[in-house]
Amino acid sequence: MKEKDEIWLIRKLLSRPNYAVLKLLIEKSPRTTKEIYAVLGKKFTRKTLIITLRELSMTLNVLQPTHIRTEHGYGLGYNINPKLKEIIKTIGKFEKAIESFTNVKSD
Repeated sequence: MKEKDEIWLIRKLLSRPNYAVLKLLIEKSPRTTKEIYAVLGKKFTRKTLIITLRELSMTLNVLQPTHIRTEHGYGLGYNINPKLKEIIKTIGKFEKAIESFTNVKSD
C-alpha cells in the first residue's frame, strides 16, 4: 500500500471514475445503478463502475444507498452525502477558475 499524504482522499475522490459518478449525481440525484451504468457505461467498464460505487458508498461514505421507486417496484439508487454536496460543487467551480487562468480546457 502506498503511503498516504495530506491530500490522498481528495485524489481518491477526483479519480476519473469516482469524479464521473459524483458529477453525474450532482446533476440529478438519486439515480439508480442502471441509470449510472447507462450514462457512464461508454466511458468505463461495468466492473469499474461496480467497484467505484462500492468504494464511494461503503469505504468513503460519500454516497448513500437509497431505495428508488421504479415502474417495476423499488430499485437500488444512490444520493451524494449532503455534507459533501457543496464540496463537490466547489471542486467544479475551482476547475472552471483554473481553466480561465491557464487557458487549458478539460475534456
